[in-house]
Amino acid sequence: MICGCFVNQLQTGNTLLPPACYNLRMGSDLRSRWSISISLCAMLCLLAIPVTAQSAVTVRASLPITDQFPQITMFIAVVDGTGRYIPSLLASGFTVIEDNNPIPDVTIQETQVGTRQIFVLNTSSGLKLRDPLGNSRFDLVRLALLDWWQLPEATLYGIDDLSLVTAEGALVSHSKSTADLASTLNNLEPSFEDDISGYDLLLQALDFTSDPTPMPGMPSHLIFFTSLLRTPRDLPIANIIARANDTGTTIYPVLIGPDEANEQIEAEPLRLLAVETGGQLITFDPSLGLNELAEKILLQRTQYLLTYNSLAATAGLHQVQIQFTEDGRDTLSDPQIFEIDVRPPEVTFVQPPDMIHRQMDDSASTSDAFSPISQNLQFLITFPDQHPRSIVSSQLFVDGELISQNNEAPFDSFEWELSNYLETNTHTLQVIVVDALGVQGTSVSQPIEIVVETPPSGLAAIRPALGSIVAAIAVLIAGVVLAVGLINMGRSRLDTSSSAKGTSLWGSSSLRRAGLRSKQTSLPIEAYLIPINTEGHEGELIPLTGVEFIFGSDPSMTSAPLLDPSVAGIHARLTRQAAGDYLLRDQGSIAGTWINYELVSDEGYLLKHGDIIHIGRQVFRFRLPTPPPPPEVRIHPAKDSSPERGDNQETST
Repeated sequence: MICGCFVNQLQTGNTLLPPACYNLRMGSDLRSRWSISISLCAMLCLLAIPVTAQSAVTVRASLPITDQFPQITMFIAVVDGTGRYIPSLLASGFTVIEDNNPIPDVTIQETQVGTRQIFVLNTSSGLKLRDPLGNSRFDLVRLALLDWWQLPEATLYGIDDLSLVTAEGALVSHSKSTADLASTLNNLEPSFEDDISGYDLLLQALDFTSDPTPMPGMPSHLIFFTSLLRTPRDLPIANIIARANDTGTTIYPVLIGPDEANEQIEAEPLRLLAVETGGQLITFDPSLGLNELAEKILLQRTQYLLTYNSLAATAGLHQVQIQFTEDGRDTLSDPQIFEIDVRPPEVTFVQPPDMIHRQMDDSASTSDAFSPISQNLQFLITFPDQHPRSIVSSQLFVDGELISQNNEAPFDSFEWELSNYLETNTHTLQVIVVDALGVQGTSVSQPIEIVVETPPSGLAAIRPALGSIVAAIAVLIAGVVLAVGLINMGRSRLDTSSSAKGTSLWGSSSLRRAGLRSKQTSLPIEAYLIPINTEGHEGELIPLTGVEFIFGSDPSMTSAPLLDPSVAGIHARLTRQAAGDYLLRDQGSIAGTWINYELVSDEGYLLKHGDIIHIGRQVFRFRLPTPPPPPEVRIHPAKDSSPERGDNQETST
């Protein structure tokens, strides 16, 4: 019955005893036997709790680091049954289990990461007791710690993260030098009061393990110096174990007292703390000191850096464990969870032709003489989830039929064979790529018109010769006319030259001011961009045609390079939607893309007539050929039904 009461407390976390437990208070001497019953029940219950036996080898894994996804790195600690680091292991002994699927291809490298050491001294009345020579337990512990902190390997500056906590409070927090700990502890004069429970002090010290470590993969060790503790009624052992395991903290309880203290019932919670967190319960011997424990902890400054390529092809949470197998030893780490965003790659054609002319000059030639015989197609592959990964294949579809496939690099181009296209027609092109995770990305459909021009035949074939004869006669007539109207012809030539010069300047001046190159097209113009210079003056109209328009400074990636250092290589993409709207999206540029002086969000922005666009420091105005009608403000008269004014009287507002 007594044990049942405590099991109920352990499972529910209640601090009050159930009614059956109060029956223990019956009897004349029960008050004096109460603490003995408590201790006995605690021992029985703790022994009844299943405890995982410490195996010959233990593997501890840090949280996965996914910055370079799909490549994932983890820090691995492999220790023997005494908690000592096992060096010089081979990668062949490690296997990654990701989402229950083994990934044997891993790389292993030993690297120094340092350690986090949190020294906790329960300076209660138990450390005030003195030995026959007059030395208090606290004095003996202090001397042992000072010896530890003076070891040559312990005095290395900046490698470890060190903290010192006592019942008086946190005396040193996250120091880089053991000299800070030694100076503070050497001058400490504890009050030896029992104001705080030793387990509460341990919980407070675990707060330091929640702070970020100076180095990724740095293991945490908590060394808890205490005399025997009375088992509290609420038994917060489970809470302490859970918090320690959440932060990967190993707890080493150091029990201070006589040799038989290790066999007392009050030592069982401390033993459980050590076993469940991968540590060890140590009975303090002043003659031996703490050098063995120090060596065990300092050896774990070196960890195994494990790297593998993830196969997680879906967004969300994933689980990973590390299995170690060697010389008949087989152990598995606790599972670690990581979350990743995986989206299909985006595929965009780069400067696709709107029209391809195929023609031949010799009427006697076969169909193979048509030129061009092929068209090079370039496309850009980007990753909206910001996790670039390799491409394993790309496919070109024309009118829904697979025409070509790349199974090796380069994956971002195709040579479109045109020999079989002998009639004028419009064809739809689409590209599908597959990345290393098996995720498929598909481009938008790109229409391209192929115009086939056959050579002339019959009378049409001799038209070039007739044209030469007519041209000769025209030259003779022109000579006569030239002799008669020499002055007028000279003036006409001067006007013609001036007009041609103006046309050439118009054709490129506005585009040059905007840093853009125009592209000839036969498609209808559905919208315009107008460059705006630094003085606020608007340039000439730039027509927008086709499905995609890429802004950027890289001439190989866009047909309209913006020659400005504030513009990224691929800065923004303007896409014409099926409904005729234009969607502008930033492509991860540093300067950003702005609409009407507001930053464009990740979802993009649908342009409206008159919007001001900032691409870096380049400014444009977006216009439609037919502007929408301006909004109208209408004022409707209001009826006043009051008897004084009459029902038919109206007032304008």
